[in-house]
Amino acid sequence: MTEIYKVSEEQKERIRRLVRGFLQEQETSVYKLAKMLNEAYGRSASVSNLLNKFNRATFKTAELMDIADLFGYELKFVKKEPIEGLKDKQQ
Repeated sequence: MTEIYKVSEEQKERIRRLVRGFLQEQETSVYKLAKMLNEAYGRSASVSNLLNKFNRATFKTAELMDIADLFGYELKFVKKEPIEGLKDKQQ
């Protein structure tokens, strides 16, 4: 039987900080975001549903893309740059 992919609590916290930080930068709240998603995409994104997604850190990639798009952003993969001096120590 294939093992189910489990997200660590550390990773969940990183996701929460990422999305909350983005909303703070956009000077909006979960309540405003729910309204914006409903108006833009015609779906019923309730506040309680969004709050549960924050608490569980269970956003779908498509949902994050929609949130980013609402504010004129896009999601993309960016290569991590090693911290200066750390690369030499890892080899």
